[in-house]
Amino acid sequence: MRSDQQPGDTGTDDSGFGGPPLGGPGFSGKGPWFGRKRFGYGYGPRTWQGWLLTAVLLALVITAGSIAPKSPLFYAAVAAAIVVPFAVMAIQHPR
Repeated sequence: MRSDQQPGDTGTDDSGFGGPPLGGPGFSGKGPWFGRKRFGYGYGPRTWQGWLLTAVLLALVITAGSIAPKSPLFYAAVAAAIVVPFAVMAIQHPR
């Protein structure tokens, strides 16, 4: 049993994180944008907001790579594409 898991919690609810329902700062109440994949490893988009954010960040990286490869703009776009989804998951995940 995890340290944040309650005795009756089997981790099968639809919160996306295997824990109690979410409710941290910045949480809209509709469910997390990103959550555990049902098959395989890692996290992925769960809602249309998560898919939209993923598409926007992918477009940002592709555009920056085609306009200015190997420039600070490209590296900033790649860093944003990596950091932003983790920031969203951290905000939506209760501690």
